[in-house]
Amino acid sequence: MVHHCNEIIILLLLSNLVYETLLLTTLLATITPRQFTSHSAYKTANYPNNYTGEWLIRTKGDNYTIVANLVECDIEAVINKGKTLCSWDWDILSFYEVKTAGNNTDYQYIDSTCCNGTLGDIHSSGSELYVKFTTDGSTSKTGFKISYQSLPPASNHTHARSSVKDSKSSAVVIGIVVGVGVGVLVLILAIIVIRTVVAKKKRLSTVNAKD
Repeated sequence: MVHHCNEIIILLLLSNLVYETLLLTTLLATITPRQFTSHSAYKTANYPNNYTGEWLIRTKGDNYTIVANLVECDIEAVINKGKTLCSWDWDILSFYEVKTAGNNTDYQYIDSTCCNGTLGDIHSSGSELYVKFTTDGSTSKTGFKISYQSLPPASNHTHARSSVKDSKSSAVVIGIVVGVGVGVLVLILAIIVIRTVVAKKKRLSTVNAKD
């Protein structure tokens, strides 16, 4: 009896693992933008109710990061006083950072949306981005299309930012030097003018004294 129970437990664990594997779609991000949709019948049929879609976006190198954004989006939401409201109890699209340390994987929440127009570009800080879409048992709609691509290593961005900062610093220094030079020249000219005026007054005073 115990032997059969162990077999049943193992089968349940394996079936759950297979189920999770089937749900998860792994995508490779490249520098050229790519796209994926909420479900296979996108644009021809609404997404199903009680549905879960999972995507793990990866890059070729650990130093690359990922940026994703919504190209099209139409999922269940509630309109209240002109505002589109989202809820984890309805249909929701969410994004997570993937942090791996040894055998442990941690999913850190970034942002979520129900196509209410508040979601901007999603940037990962690492080489993986996890996307999850869950639906409830009521309303279903068209779904969504997401564009994603990899970005060059952070060191390149740092170098680019440093170059920009150096250029700006150089421009500031040059501006200061030019400004100081112009100021000195104006001061010298002012001194010359003042001395000329004073000299003329002295000459006039001398002439008037002789008269």
